[in-house]
Amino acid sequence: MGKVTKARLYRKIDIFIRRKLGPTSLRSGDGLHYWRERIFHFFSIGVLFIGLIVYLYLGLSFIKSGEFTYAIFASFIFFSAVFVTTVRSLPLKFRVSWLLFLIYLIGLYSLLETNNSSLGYAFFISYALLSGILVGQKRAWMSIATISTTLVVIGLILYNPVISLPFKASIPINEYIQSSIVFLVITLVTLFPLVSLINGLIFNLEKETRFRRLLRREHEDLALAKRKAEESDHLKTAFLSNMSHEIRTPMNAILGFSNLLSHPDISLVEKEEFINLIRINGKNLLTLVEDIIDISKIDSGQLQIKNAPCKLHEVMTQVYSSFQDDIKRRGLFNLKLYLKEGVSDENIRILTDEHRLQQILINLVGNAVKFTERGFVEFGYTQEDDQFLRFYVKDTGIGLPKGKESEIFERFSKFNSDKERLYGGTGIGLSIAKHLVTLMGGEIWVESEPLVGTTFYFTLPYHRLAAPVGAIEDKREQVREFNWEGKTFLVAEDEEDNFRYIEVALALSNASLIWARDGQEAVDVFKRVGGIDLVLMDIKMPLMDGYTATREIKNLSNKVPVIAQTAYAMSEEKEKSREAGCDDYIAKPIGYDDLLSTINRFVPSNGH
Repeated sequence: MGKVTKARLYRKIDIFIRRKLGPTSLRSGDGLHYWRERIFHFFSIGVLFIGLIVYLYLGLSFIKSGEFTYAIFASFIFFSAVFVTTVRSLPLKFRVSWLLFLIYLIGLYSLLETNNSSLGYAFFISYALLSGILVGQKRAWMSIATISTTLVVIGLILYNPVISLPFKASIPINEYIQSSIVFLVITLVTLFPLVSLINGLIFNLEKETRFRRLLRREHEDLALAKRKAEESDHLKTAFLSNMSHEIRTPMNAILGFSNLLSHPDISLVEKEEFINLIRINGKNLLTLVEDIIDISKIDSGQLQIKNAPCKLHEVMTQVYSSFQDDIKRRGLFNLKLYLKEGVSDENIRILTDEHRLQQILINLVGNAVKFTERGFVEFGYTQEDDQFLRFYVKDTGIGLPKGKESEIFERFSKFNSDKERLYGGTGIGLSIAKHLVTLMGGEIWVESEPLVGTTFYFTLPYHRLAAPVGAIEDKREQVREFNWEGKTFLVAEDEEDNFRYIEVALALSNASLIWARDGQEAVDVFKRVGGIDLVLMDIKMPLMDGYTATREIKNLSNKVPVIAQTAYAMSEEKEKSREAGCDDYIAKPIGYDDLLSTINRFVPSNGH
């Protein structure tokens, strides 16, 4: 039991010394400051223990002999030394300077008391050496100058009969001068190599510190790069998994209902329903592909904004009608959709990118409808001033978690606090919307409260256009029946399925079709067959692409219209088609109405 108690006592003392008198709070990589603090720590511990013994001996001797002034002086030296060595909150520079000052005072007192005192010279040389070690080269040379001046002053005081002090010279002046010179020479001889050594150590420590700092920075950069790579890999894996799910969902409906169409027990009404569902899921799949393409364009810096006159209310109404039909189809009877227009003029025209504005609204309204089961979704715009329109999409859905408002625009970010329901989506729609708004010169933000609702806002520059003089609103009904009897269309298409679609789509129009399987064949057919009224030109074909074939045909006859049809989705494809000589452009997948109406603009239907 005694051994255990003694061991515990030793441990407590060790812990106290380490905590209260620990060598340094700095890291080993902090270089010269670290080592100076360690040296000061161990030196101060020696001062405390040895000083305590000397203080007790001298203090008692002074008190016993009645020399109370010296006893007070010794107490001041000892307790001030204890204070600066134990109070670690004081700056290290102050603690070192004060301790050096005390050493200097002891040396000064010893030489005044006995001017050939070995103890006084020992304290002076300690003062010089510690100045060089703990402070630096300049302080070392300053200490030599201070000691030299002090020795001169002591000589003047002790050997000048005019000055009357309690101190008396114990040796002749010649011996004092000789001993002082010898002491200074020894100090210089000792201090010079020490200072050189310290300079070398300082250089190496600073070099090591720089290397450590560089290594630490490189380590942090590598750790950051590793973390980003892991996050990127995680996001890529999540993205691919999510894309697989989002692609397979509409594909399942398309393939499933396509197979059911051939079943003999399926009624005509059910077939019409299945065809409609196939069309809806096909559009959803196309939207997903376009979002992926837009992300690629954003990453490559190829996403371009094309401002043109835009009928604002017409765009808003199209978005409203699209989602109103979707809400009815899905049976969301507890959800209402509202549209509020900020300008009373129904024919208001602004300068903006109509397609991108519609894409932003579809993303935001679609997001609101998806996360709102009951209540309402309201979207519209207000005119803030003469420079900006502020659009908004407000819902009474599940809202966003607190503090996640800025993260919602990050790619692949999805927040869903409802564990009982899984919301679909790729997590890239809002990211695309933010990039589009920024490119169009506006800004986007969100305000949300959990379980109350969310409101998205975005602004766009307001450039209102005046209505053309004498402009008449085109209210003609869309032509539903076309008759191109006696007309010949050349279709350049390397995919048989795509040609078959065009063939069936134009079958009721009585047009004659000629099929060319590549660009070279299309040029040869155009040279050989006369009376071709229009060319449908695919862009990507073997032997000769659509651009080259179009130039060849335009060189032969500039009057025959050429309509480009391509699966390329990049924005520059339309400009390339125009530069090659194409009169118009249709992007695949080609809609039935778009195909017929585009052809009708260049080759009017008979009777219309």
